[in-house]
Amino acid sequence: MITPFMVYLIFVLLVLILCLVKPNAGRIFIGVFFLIMAIGINVVTVIVAPSSYIEMGKNAIIPFYRWVFLNIIALNPALFVLPIAAFQITVALMMLNKKKYVKIGLGGGIIFLLAVMWLGVESLPNLVLALALALLIRQEFDATLLDIVRAKSRS
Repeated sequence: MITPFMVYLIFVLLVLILCLVKPNAGRIFIGVFFLIMAIGINVVTVIVAPSSYIEMGKNAIIPFYRWVFLNIIALNPALFVLPIAAFQITVALMMLNKKKYVKIGLGGGIIFLLAVMWLGVESLPNLVLALALALLIRQEFDATLLDIVRAKSRS
């Protein structure tokens, strides 16, 4: 039986391979992935089903996380989730930028992934994704996503 954990683990392993083989494509993919997760998952979910965050918090591996979700975030999920989504969007846009901004974005992404890794067993593969970002942070990226799209459209 295939579990969500296995699906996500396979996904992040494939992303890790992409980052090793084609670092620029890997950072763009991860940047877009962060945008999709921020807007398509966190923002939409907190508007449509805010109580799902409390359910997610019940499965947290670290007892302190469970307590925070059940006693603080439960009071107003949007008050906590929307700033987190804003952070994800900022990190994503920095990943899609160039030079030092990419490095800052990748660093922020690592921090985010390691922080949310403890929300449940399904999130543990975030460690692999954080490793992919750590590998990318050693690279130099001299073009933004927009620069790359413009160059492709000219040719």
